[in-house]
Amino acid sequence: MFYFRGRDEFVGVDVAWRSEDPLADRPPGERFMFIFPFDEDQGAGGVVKPAVVVTGDGTVSGEGAILDSLTDPGVPHVPRGTITGQVPEPDEWMSRVGEVIGEIDAGRVEKVVLARRIDLDAPGVHPFDVLDVLAERFPDTYLYGWADQGTAFIGASPELLIEKRNEAIRSFPLAGSAPRGATPAEDEERARALFDGPKERAEHRYVVDYVADVLGGYMTELAVEERRIVRLANIYHLGTEVVGTAASNVDITRIAAALHPTPAVAGTPSTDALRIIARSEPSGRGWYAGAIGWADAEGNGEATVALRSAYIRGSSVSLHAGAGIVHGSDPRRELAETDAKLRAVLDLLTGAG
Repeated sequence: MFYFRGRDEFVGVDVAWRSEDPLADRPPGERFMFIFPFDEDQGAGGVVKPAVVVTGDGTVSGEGAILDSLTDPGVPHVPRGTITGQVPEPDEWMSRVGEVIGEIDAGRVEKVVLARRIDLDAPGVHPFDVLDVLAERFPDTYLYGWADQGTAFIGASPELLIEKRNEAIRSFPLAGSAPRGATPAEDEERARALFDGPKERAEHRYVVDYVADVLGGYMTELAVEERRIVRLANIYHLGTEVVGTAASNVDITRIAAALHPTPAVAGTPSTDALRIIARSEPSGRGWYAGAIGWADAEGNGEATVALRSAYIRGSSVSLHAGAGIVHGSDPRRELAETDAKLRAVLDLLTGAG
């Protein structure tokens, strides 16, 4: 395991790994996994070479002794936990949203993503049992897990930060969300309101414009697709794919470091949004809303935004969710949005769904 702080150090780790140094030389196609936090000032990222790799087509490779020792883990079991606290409490969080709206109305910032946290006690919980069930419930998401020094960080994210396959580059930013409806008619009405709503469209446009602008510096061709509704079991999102052709000598880690954090998880302008987030979320986010992914010796790879996550240490579990605050935001609606996002993991751990 390697640790790094800051984007320059992260890119430096990758360059060393892919250099001609015999100690760093790796066979073509060999991968390493990486993670970096939301705020580089509040935590370290990590890089690790996996002992076993299972790719999307089912190919398994790695160290023989470890492969031989792998056994079927059996049926996943997720014990029922209890909520022990919320940081901040819902009323306090809505008050902070109101303060941010005041900053926006005064012209000091355009968008800020504010997050909140729910803590639980779940004796007997196993991180990868939780991940296994999330895979069943949210099959169209990016599943991830990272364990380090007794803490596991797992999740099922709907958002692709960046993917590179040879010259092909793709990003799929999401911004603008709405809870699913209780009936088919209400469900479709919420989808239409999300797609057509001026507030949601503005929030989404900030993110798409940012991603396209950053990727433009690494691509010879770039196209922004039409926005569309992304339907998950518990929530709708607005999404727009940005695709294109990579320039020469461009690798996944440099692009990921340049993109993060996008306005989807921070806001815009970035410096002003991050200042407000640091003031409003004094406990920090850690790896939540950071990025996690893999890269290989050819500079290909994939990274997802670390959302719909859970920190698990022993029986202690912490969940995070955020909402994008822009002009026209309503604190109660933003709270409802975070509730919908939290339910992806919270319902599983409390037995509510």
